[in-house]
Amino acid sequence: MFFTENFLLIWILVTAVPLFAALAGGMLKIWSAARHEAYDCAGGVTPPVEMLIPVKGVSSDQEVSLKSLLDQDYPQYQVALILESEQDPANAMVDRLCACHPHARKIVSGLSVSCAQKNHNLVEGVKRIKQDTDIIVFCDSTNVAPPNWLTMFTAPLRRRQVVASTTFRRFQPEPQTMGGVCQAIYATVILLLASLRPKPWGGATAILRKTFDDLRVVEQWSRTVIDDLVLGNILDKAGIKLLMDSRNTMTSPLKNQTVPQFMSYLDRQILFPKFTNPGMWLAAVVYALSLALAATVTAIIGVLFPLGLVGAGSAWISYQFLGTMTFVVVLLHAASGSGISLRKWLLCFFPFLFLSGFVFLRSVFLNYIDWHGRRYRVGRGGVVCWNGFLTRGEQGRS
Repeated sequence: MFFTENFLLIWILVTAVPLFAALAGGMLKIWSAARHEAYDCAGGVTPPVEMLIPVKGVSSDQEVSLKSLLDQDYPQYQVALILESEQDPANAMVDRLCACHPHARKIVSGLSVSCAQKNHNLVEGVKRIKQDTDIIVFCDSTNVAPPNWLTMFTAPLRRRQVVASTTFRRFQPEPQTMGGVCQAIYATVILLLASLRPKPWGGATAILRKTFDDLRVVEQWSRTVIDDLVLGNILDKAGIKLLMDSRNTMTSPLKNQTVPQFMSYLDRQILFPKFTNPGMWLAAVVYALSLALAATVTAIIGVLFPLGLVGAGSAWISYQFLGTMTFVVVLLHAASGSGISLRKWLLCFFPFLFLSGFVFLRSVFLNYIDWHGRRYRVGRGGVVCWNGFLTRGEQGRS
């Protein structure tokens, strides 16, 4: 019994303490950034900025999201809305937005062959940016931003305090379904972890054009499956410090998000680093499975103790772990800024642990990524070895 309790204690400490320390550290970083005057002021020079936004299909609130990116108060910026083809369902919406916004234009990239379609869209967009563009901003089409977002987000680059900056997004589920809340929890975890070790991962990234060209990012994007993690690896290799701008986090509305939709989204989020950053992926797999198993074991012990089926020592350790996890949930909720009630957040956290654990486990056995109707077989470094269209049955399962 003594050995069992000591093993349980060590296991729980190894599982709970790093999670709490990492999330608390991320919170401190964000709070510190909120008080950092260097990024408060929106003044200074305003060189030409170009925003590249890949668009695929039409989703709820997408036109609202794109309009928010087109209605920024930055004095001189261009926006390229990039489609795979004019047969895309979003084509009419893009034409309508471009007609109403003189600084916007549509780019038709064509079908990708050697890389993911999103990468191909961005590569084609980069090839057609204006000659005088000083800063390039890459942004997802489902993000909503306030009118001063671009001015604030590019301020550190315009002052040459950094050469690259990234930010993440907060998901706002409407209504607050389990799938939507789980996705909001995931986004908050990534935001806090990325605050400690910045890496582009959704949301938006800004980079000086000269730096982007010097790093020859297009060559890497032209053969890989994802843009942001590959760019992060390029910056790391070059020794370039990336700023995580948590003050200008974006918002992504989630309409009627289901659990299967959340799991499909999480599949891609987990599989991308499997190929681009295998060490990070493997550590996350081991940790996620350990955390889900620890939550299961401690919950069972907590139920069995009142029945006299386990010892008091094991029960005390289990209750301490569950209490710590509850505090972690509250910490995440405080950092989320999502408007989700704490009650709903608490109810969805443990399902989130088990669902993400399952997806992490499943990722071990997959050597392909399904994304927007395409299947990509991927090799080392995220290099696309083969891609093709999914059948109707495969799309239903993805």
